[in-house]
Amino acid sequence: MLWRAARVIGAALLTTIATLLLLGLLYPAAIRTAGAATGTEASTAGLFFRAGRDDAVFEAPTLVSEVKISVAGLVSRVTVRQHFINPTRIWMEGIYVFPLPERAAVDRLTMTVGGREIEGRIMERAEARKAYEQAAAQGQRASLLSSERANVFTTSLANIGPGEEIVIEIEYQDRVTYTDGRFSLRFPMVVAPRYTPPDVAPMAEAPSPRVHRAATAGGADRDLFGPVRHPDAGPGNAMILTVTLDPGLPLDSLESLYHPVAIEELDARRRRITLAEGRTPANRDFVLEWRPKLGVTPEAAVFAEERDGETFLTVLVVPPEANPEAAPDIPRDLIFVIDTSGSMHGPSIAQAAVALGQALLRLEPGDRFNVIRFASTTDSLFADVEPASPDNLRAALTYVAALRAEGGTNMLPALLRALGSRVEPGRLRQVVFLTDGAVGNEAELFEAIAGLLGERRLFTIGIGSAPNSYFMRKAAELGRGSFTYIGDVAQVGARMGALLDKLSRPALTGVSVAWPEDLPARAELYPDPIPDLYAGEPISFTAKLPGLPLSQLSGALTLRGQRGDAAWKRHLDLSSALTVPGVAAIWARSKIDRIEDGRFRGEQPDEVRGKALAVALHHELVTRYTSLVAIDPRPARPPEAGLEVREIPRNLPEGWSWEHVFGTEQPPLELRKLSPDLMHKINAMGQPRSQAIGLPQTATPAQLQALIGLGLVGLGLVLLFVLRRGRRAGAVGA
Repeated sequence: MLWRAARVIGAALLTTIATLLLLGLLYPAAIRTAGAATGTEASTAGLFFRAGRDDAVFEAPTLVSEVKISVAGLVSRVTVRQHFINPTRIWMEGIYVFPLPERAAVDRLTMTVGGREIEGRIMERAEARKAYEQAAAQGQRASLLSSERANVFTTSLANIGPGEEIVIEIEYQDRVTYTDGRFSLRFPMVVAPRYTPPDVAPMAEAPSPRVHRAATAGGADRDLFGPVRHPDAGPGNAMILTVTLDPGLPLDSLESLYHPVAIEELDARRRRITLAEGRTPANRDFVLEWRPKLGVTPEAAVFAEERDGETFLTVLVVPPEANPEAAPDIPRDLIFVIDTSGSMHGPSIAQAAVALGQALLRLEPGDRFNVIRFASTTDSLFADVEPASPDNLRAALTYVAALRAEGGTNMLPALLRALGSRVEPGRLRQVVFLTDGAVGNEAELFEAIAGLLGERRLFTIGIGSAPNSYFMRKAAELGRGSFTYIGDVAQVGARMGALLDKLSRPALTGVSVAWPEDLPARAELYPDPIPDLYAGEPISFTAKLPGLPLSQLSGALTLRGQRGDAAWKRHLDLSSALTVPGVAAIWARSKIDRIEDGRFRGEQPDEVRGKALAVALHHELVTRYTSLVAIDPRPARPPEAGLEVREIPRNLPEGWSWEHVFGTEQPPLELRKLSPDLMHKINAMGQPRSQAIGLPQTATPAQLQALIGLGLVGLGLVLLFVLRRGRRAGAVGA
């Protein structure tokens, strides 16, 4: 019996060894075949890009980002440390596209290499790029931080040596959001692919080399902000995040909406929040929300900073709740516009459909409505608004249930249809956009909103894991409406309920600010005028008091407005202001935003540019007109060594479908700005394996792991078979 078992095991071992040998022979061919289909070479580790020839692959720098956020009341100070690591034997220029909040006031850049820190300088965009490229050509380590959009930034880092790590540190100020009784902090982690119609010029002041286009089957401009990592390659660009929260008020609740976190109580007020897993792939926005305890809801908060002998303020005042009985009984026309492009496939279209269904069910008998759907094409449920009758609502719910997500995000025709129809006297027309905002032609859309809005109001609902918050917020501001985000189906009920309350009535209109009479000069306030407020929204603005040092700040400002049919007034003591650094930068960012809005209202581009550039340079902020550049004066790269460019691919946002955004093909991950010598070498290359970079000694070869795993599985199955036969034989013998 034992001899028979030994024979079977011996045969099994020989079979397993033969299988391993056969797999060893066939595996490289299979990898080459898969590489031809996916655009990667699986026999080497790291991030890869195509380089001219279809069969040539190159490793890219790895990236780990550390984010530290310190919140004091309404102001947040954020530090982003990007660790670029060159795992190869060549000198590299690394390029990484990443998001920051659309209102971020970026004012500091530091490059650390070899234990030395080099501070960045603010310069006009073209001058900064020229200085950076000159330093790169001379072998000096240099970094450049540029803004492609208000919420899209690019880090370029030249002359990363073989095996070297260089750290780029970026700092900015931002404001915490307060609405519907909750504070909210949003940190975006990934720039989603954007769609731009082919006839629209890039929005950037002077497009960076990586701002380019390549239309795809799915309609997305996958290369508008550089390459996107395919999900089959696994997530990359790890993020480590810590928030130190001092809300200034006792907390009733504190939660992270989309990431598991650990919360540490530092004292009675302060909390430290960290990612529970330590690090996470940068593929969806981080959102932290907290509510104060009942009875201590903030009525007012003033934060101040002095700079150059002038006082800067950030103010928040919570007005009383609107009286539902005082809401004007005006019949409404509601036009719901829903995005059904490929980027909305999966959870996003489900969230949007549920949200739209709830909105339809909340319509009143006197309301009229329509539903417009857009992707590559646009159509609508009705030719124009129709009464919210039971039959029409049933037809609308059936229409929404049949929606499918595919195609490009061609938003302009839907926007023109929604804003172009006639507004009847005596009726309130409101347009509600449900979208992830994955568009690259924001300027064109903003111009249309500003030009066509008239007496309409535009509200935006950001859908999905990484909505384009810049588009959502600015579209609502220009549309004199409001905006909200829905990142999970579980949030639909509460978020849509709050939005529909806002659609029903403004809480406060005609808001004005009166300053103390003894101010040395007129206060400069943004936004100006303060827009109408909707239910759950506070009065929020930032101001500069010229010629007034912080030590002399006194008196009270007076806020006035109309609450339904009743007048509303509030006095605010300025001497209670808390000193917080960063308020001046927040004011300057708000002023630049206001200046740039002139582009959408017909002002001359050169005039807008000149005014915005002056503010950005004075306050040392990164904008579409300015960049931060840091240059190490010591040359590092030897003259004989070439410099090769690597674009670090960003992740596809969580929940997005690659096929519905890009089609089934892979993206062309190409090297940019190749030197003639390098191009000559690339063109002379033969088989892909001759160009592959060997695995570091600390890495685990994936081929070997796969072969060992397959062999062990085969051996385990054979042993299981032998044991079962032994049991059967024993049973027969018994």
